[in-house]
Amino acid sequence: MSTLNILKSKKLDHYNTPLYIWKMLMEFLEFNKETIIYEPFWNDGKSKTYFQKLGFHNIIHENEDFFTSYHKYNFDIIISNPPYSIKKHILKTLYQINKPFILIVPSTIISKQYIKNIFKDDIDKLQYIIPSRRMHFEFIDGTINKRCPFDTIFLCFKLFLKRDLIYM
Repeated sequence: MSTLNILKSKKLDHYNTPLYIWKMLMEFLEFNKETIIYEPFWNDGKSKTYFQKLGFHNIIHENEDFFTSYHKYNFDIIISNPPYSIKKHILKTLYQINKPFILIVPSTIISKQYIKNIFKDDIDKLQYIIPSRRMHFEFIDGTINKRCPFDTIFLCFKLFLKRDLIYM
């Protein structure tokens, strides 16, 4: 029971996305290197460095509040691993922004009613990319958490991929 309480208190929001996950995604999608990527959720700030290592140099990644800052940026796409504890609020805001995005989210999101409610008019613009294996994230100190308690997927909006459900 204590493990459950620890997970609830951390809300699984304190993990970084390691380079191998961003590399897996970017190699699969083959974005234009001039694409302006907005990664709004700071955590430890490594995402910008990781995207740069992958050849992307138009990265917006600042340690600021997404909800009060997004409007000041001109970007092509949002790519992020957002805090899961506020994912509904994030998704509502992203829908209002109405730009393409890719989020790393728990796989259970596929069956959530709030997804249908938020994207009801544009539900056909949602697509899912399912990795071939469970993704594991980094602790703040840089070590990999090899016991991620749930599967994650890439939730995509307005990417116009060839299929709505893609297995990597």
